[in-house]
Amino acid sequence: MAHFVVVAGEPSGDVLGARLISDLKKANPNHQFSGIAGPRMIAEGCEPWFDISDLSVMGLIEVIKHLPRILRIRKAVIEKVKLLEPDAYIGIDYPEFNLSIERALKKRQIKTIHMVCPSFWAWREARANKFKSAVDLMLCLFPFEPKLLKEKNVEAAFIGHPLADEIGIDHCNLSLSNNEVLNIALLPGSRRKEIEYHLEIMLDAALIIQERLSSISKDCIFSIPTRFKEMEHWINSYAKYENLNINIYEDTSKCLSTSDLIITKSGTSTLESALHKKKTIVIYKMSPVSFFLLKRLNLINVSYASLPNILLGYEFFKEFIQNDFKAEDISHEAIKLLKIDSDDYFDPLIQLHKDLQTPKEESAAFVITRFLGMS
Repeated sequence: MAHFVVVAGEPSGDVLGARLISDLKKANPNHQFSGIAGPRMIAEGCEPWFDISDLSVMGLIEVIKHLPRILRIRKAVIEKVKLLEPDAYIGIDYPEFNLSIERALKKRQIKTIHMVCPSFWAWREARANKFKSAVDLMLCLFPFEPKLLKEKNVEAAFIGHPLADEIGIDHCNLSLSNNEVLNIALLPGSRRKEIEYHLEIMLDAALIIQERLSSISKDCIFSIPTRFKEMEHWINSYAKYENLNINIYEDTSKCLSTSDLIITKSGTSTLESALHKKKTIVIYKMSPVSFFLLKRLNLINVSYASLPNILLGYEFFKEFIQNDFKAEDISHEAIKLLKIDSDDYFDPLIQLHKDLQTPKEESAAFVITRFLGMS
């Protein structure tokens, strides 16, 4: 039997944590768990020292506002772990918080494991130089990461990406010629600022797409998954969009899985789209000042904005970033994609899906128990 302290700081971490706890309990039902947990982790048997909502803060201003409380929680967790002396501390993502705790605990010879490697290979590469002082074992979601970490003298293992296991590898090739009504998903973003930069141009593109499809007697529906209840009001505030057929969804996964084409801002949704084997266009825009500084300071280390393109090593999904983000260009690419009707078009995405699935006998639970000498 072992005692694990598991700390997640976001809902996505709660999902990963719950799955990890479940898998570890299959290896030994007597394992004990405590830490910072959400409802899923608690349901799997994790004793919550604090709730995950205590750390779920977004935006610079919000972080500053809640910083004293976050620092108090950090201190309390370190003290609790020192007294408990668990078999391992497992930090799930939330790197700024977890890595600082892991660094303090490693000095006390407490085993530290970090799940979800920070994307140092994409931006702020110098961060990786500090991983060795904080982490005994890094669990990676992408297969190329362990090799890069080995160069930094950090022990690491690829455990597969959870989305690749959750989404079926079977694909459905949809084309303009065989669908009565086309469903096009628009994902402007999950933050208000992203919606401010993306929504209007995406809807302008939707107008052009609708007009061009109607000229060849094709109907289309535009679906927008969002957590913002104000989304419908924002769209209706523009009179020019009153003739667009738009559905609002809460469930992003369901929206993506039923779409013929996806136009999405760069982020995890691009990977989800790839795993669903969907024709996809990637967009992103930020403030001109932020974009200039990122370029000027060489903070970005990758050639592409979307994960599928980064993983494939070339631009499979067309990207329209910053000044290239224009309604006319997006609509042109959309019509071109909808006309593709090829059995082998999705082959690169099928291979990508296979590459991201959990390796046989290399689940996170298996890797952890082997690392700790329990297997």
